[in-house]
Amino acid sequence: MAKRTAITAVFCVLMCVNAGASMVSFYVIETGVPENRRENQYSVFWENAFLDVFFDAGHIVCNAPILSLQGGLSGDILHQVNMLEVRDAGIDFVIIARLDYNSGAVPSEMFFYVFRVNPREKLYERQLEGREARPVREELEYMKTIARGLVTYVD
Repeated sequence: MAKRTAITAVFCVLMCVNAGASMVSFYVIETGVPENRRENQYSVFWENAFLDVFFDAGHIVCNAPILSLQGGLSGDILHQVNMLEVRDAGIDFVIIARLDYNSGAVPSEMFFYVFRVNPREKLYERQLEGREARPVREELEYMKTIARGLVTYVD
């Protein structure tokens, strides 16, 4: 009987331990895109890089559809994200990649934001200049390197 109680106690303790995985949602926002342009593969690569890196780091990941804006972005970047909906979904962190396109296939500038949902707070912001188009494998590794640098803000 004591053995069964001990096994049950150990099992209950193991079930109550928090795994420590945060739920992270990604938003890719393209600005300066023409109205009739088809999906930009570069933006999809960024989205996939974030999902891969954060999933490999042990986080629960999800994403919103890529948002394409013809003009620039006006106001706070969080106006593009419904934070009440995000909070109600149980998401702990929001990461936004804003890719500013002029006319080329690669962005001229990139901005990255990390927000904690509850309490709402900006943890990190970074701006990078665009780069020349590179081979896909090299570009994906660059994107994953940037994403790995953001993992530390959600641990």
